[in-house]
Amino acid sequence: MHEPPAELDGFRVVRGGTLAPRGFVGGGVTAGIKATGALDLGAILSTRTPCQSAATFTTNRVCGASVTINKERLSRKPARGIVFNSGNSNVFTGARGRADGLAFIDAFAGRFGVPADEVLVASTGVIGFHLPMPKILTGVESLELSADAGEAVARAMMTTDVAPKTLAIEVPMSGGTIRIGGAAKGAGMVHPNMATMFVFMTTDAELEGGTLQRLLSATVADSFNLLSIDGDQSTSDTALLLANGASETGSIQEGTPDAEAFTRGLQAVCRWLAREIVRGGEGVTKVFAVTVRGASDDATARQAARAITTSSLVKTAIHGGDPNWGRIVMALGNSGADFNPDLLDIWIGDTQVVRDGAPAVYEESMVAEHFRQPDVTIEVALNQGEASATAWGGDLSAEYVAINAEYMT
Repeated sequence: MHEPPAELDGFRVVRGGTLAPRGFVGGGVTAGIKATGALDLGAILSTRTPCQSAATFTTNRVCGASVTINKERLSRKPARGIVFNSGNSNVFTGARGRADGLAFIDAFAGRFGVPADEVLVASTGVIGFHLPMPKILTGVESLELSADAGEAVARAMMTTDVAPKTLAIEVPMSGGTIRIGGAAKGAGMVHPNMATMFVFMTTDAELEGGTLQRLLSATVADSFNLLSIDGDQSTSDTALLLANGASETGSIQEGTPDAEAFTRGLQAVCRWLAREIVRGGEGVTKVFAVTVRGASDDATARQAARAITTSSLVKTAIHGGDPNWGRIVMALGNSGADFNPDLLDIWIGDTQVVRDGAPAVYEESMVAEHFRQPDVTIEVALNQGEASATAWGGDLSAEYVAINAEYMT
């Protein structure tokens, strides 16, 4: 994992990760779900009420019991916390899986004196196995919550992630400062649609629920929905944002400078976490960013950018340092995006390889050298409009195959 910078997109980075915002506590414990003995059960909770919440979820038709439970709960009232486990996804487990998820919530709610209908649940790991409820319930009993357990929360979410991913920033407002924090997990089966693997975010800002949902959905579309490791969308994807107003800086209203600042802060956190999900992906040795500009509309730009990041041939070319930009053109042509090939310009790093829809004059060694770097950039100009989008992907290595060929063994 890249350590968070001291400053991110003009905002000061603060310690504490997803528990940095005021009024949030959390924790992580080893419940024995993972054979490795690593942290595998945790929670986040707002100590202040009322708390607003917003979420996006996987659109995979086979979804986990937690996704179904959370959608139902959030349709009735906001949440103020979430309890979760890793090592077992509780997916494709029928009526018993739903009952286990609800029992998980009830145990946490009883342990910490919280109304059960204000708590969500999330599970990640292997598909098709029932939760080991004796271990889950024992883990809940041993769980302690504090404001300084941000890293434990991030570690308890991990499955095959190589490192925890957590960050918090401070955002100036007209009435003071607010904080936005987040923690994410995701290593394989990363190809989200309206969500990501797990991203649990908190803020001590005060926002109305509808505003919070609109801002989260828009930000997810331009961050977590534009990353891919292997083209497979998970069954448990959940992005959650809790806002408790503990900063006491006043309610943020849409269309105001405060709302603009909050949006930029939320985007900064989400985009950093999205890149870290790719960086820590299974077998990933390089992260590549694809920017498509000059598209006729945002949807076209996103569609074209994602097609390049999900191409196995592009991924393997980058992994091997092969300067084969023809694979980028191929992926664009397969994307379904509407563009005129004769107008294309393409850059790999600082080297222009396509100009006006034809090969440019360039040094091939410059492209090969750029592909050997840990961070690769590709820019495509469609030259048909003003819209743009950036998507992120990871290279495809032999280690990815090894990890997933032995996932349960």
